Amino acid sequence: MRFTFNFFFVYLYHSFFNADKTPRRLSPRRLAVLAFIFFVFPFWHLYLRLGYLLDKVFFPAYQEQEVSAPIFIIGNYRSGTTFLHRLLLKDEQLTCLKTWEIYFAPAVTYRKLFKWINDALGGPLRRLGKRFDQDLAAYAPIHKTGMEEGEEDSQVFFHILSSYNMFALFPFPRFAKKYIYYDERVSPEQKENDMGYYREVLRRHVFLSGGKRYVSKNPDFSPRVEALKEYFPDAKFINIVRTPAKVVPSTINMWSAVWSFFGSPEETYPHKDILIEHAKHWYQYPHQRLKSLSPDRYAVVEFSKFVANPKQVITQLYDQFGLDITEEFAQILQEATEESRQHKSSHSYSLDELGLDEVTVMNEFTPALEGYEIDF
Repeated sequence: MRFTFNFFFVYLYHSFFNADKTPRRLSPRRLAVLAFIFFVFPFWHLYLRLGYLLDKVFFPAYQEQEVSAPIFIIGNYRSGTTFLHRLLLKDEQLTCLKTWEIYFAPAVTYRKLFKWINDALGGPLRRLGKRFDQDLAAYAPIHKTGMEEGEEDSQVFFHILSSYNMFALFPFPRFAKKYIYYDERVSPEQKENDMGYYREVLRRHVFLSGGKRYVSKNPDFSPRVEALKEYFPDAKFINIVRTPAKVVPSTINMWSAVWSFFGSPEETYPHKDILIEHAKHWYQYPHQRLKSLSPDRYAVVEFSKFVANPKQVITQLYDQFGLDITEEFAQILQEATEESRQHKSSHSYSLDELGLDEVTVMNEFTPALEGYEIDF
């Protein structure tokens, strides 16, 4: 893992000297967030590096662990990726990084140390995590988060400041753009650092899980499918697709909530043009690159059919990918299907308040949707 000094200092400079009239204006709230980020990050980075060094001393066997046929769930934000991911993780055959593991214990040594401390002292770390979850619940944008929840593992790229998700902390379009088009615009050297690091983190996690199959979900992996294919040659992909008329307003509202959480933007819905740009590319690019894969490696899931009958869709996915469904998981899927049919979302987003309309959005996205055998 290479410390990205250039990213650190570029973000530092622009955050303090190029922030006027932007979502990252220097309000008291924003200054507090920046002070925390820039003070804590170097120490956090050193903490992570120490853990990886200790792994090589005390648990060298992890280096022999293969990450075999991982499953990557991709698609635009607000397309049902979280629902699909967390439902799949109820299958005991699958595994993924949890939030606390991403931020506090990606290293084998730390994971074992924290478990020993927690067990020896009667569970204080778990209680602390639950308290943190309760405090965060009132502020977390859009979907439920938690220390024990399986989360978007692209957040490990926060460790090296190289991610589209950095757009949440530093809303500078000029830096986010290359991550919208990751495969085409990120340099080979940076890809090697990014993807090599990511593979090492997954290797450690799979080692600790006893070799379970890894399942990941990251909308921001949609533009890096070629990099994923290179570093995980036997990977399988699930591309979940929802109509742009729903994705666009929900995505814009999500990012608005995120930027309000990390600062005090004057504009209610900043950077709509950038968010629409990434949505277009993330519909078009992954399908173009993956549709030539064999059916046991690539599947397209239609959001409306999935939420209508999760059990049927996941059963088809397992058949397509050559996976076995246990009796326990089949029962979980049946219960999830019954719950999904009764569920009504508490989120409703209007295109009108964004200055958009459904006809215009669908016409604008038509080229990006070509190739999908879906009636949008």
